[in-house]
Amino acid sequence: MKSLAQPQKTDEVLIQDYYNGNSNSIETIYSRYYLKVFNKCLSFTQNPDDAFDFTQDIFIKAFSKKNAFKGNSQFSTWLYSITFNHCVSSMKRKKKNRTESYESIPSFISDENDMEMIEDRQFREEREALLFKALDEIPEQDKILLELKYQNNYSVKQIETELNLSKSAIKMRLMRARQKVGKHYQKVI
Repeated sequence: MKSLAQPQKTDEVLIQDYYNGNSNSIETIYSRYYLKVFNKCLSFTQNPDDAFDFTQDIFIKAFSKKNAFKGNSQFSTWLYSITFNHCVSSMKRKKKNRTESYESIPSFISDENDMEMIEDRQFREEREALLFKALDEIPEQDKILLELKYQNNYSVKQIETELNLSKSAIKMRLMRARQKVGKHYQKVI
């Protein structure tokens, strides 16, 4: 006789089970989100080994503190936020370390075109750093929304599905988030 399939527990119920001492619920959460987190990390690192390390760090960070998830948003949004922040901060650290190691290598510039290319790259890097600084000043939900739209190239429809918001709410929040970033960007330049 076939047993009836039990309804799948929501993420929030599984998290509560974990907080109540059921460590098996974390395995379910991990299997649900591992691939999404790994793929997001891979989009940042472009290196499967680094993406694997980032993914492990993110899950450890998410579940190392008891009652870290407060339930103010959906669990998937909360985990995405941790993933995004971890990737951005790790990539900044990695870039800073790489830059510092390059500074110790003597450079030989062969002609003016090379110098112009280097100056252009430095200008872009400085602008990018200012943009990241402006992004750090806006609320986390706005940051996630902008990242989905402009870094991941999600359509409004895909964002609707991911964040469970209406189309008009997404468009309005995108507009406000862009305005906030612009305001903070103008302050830092």
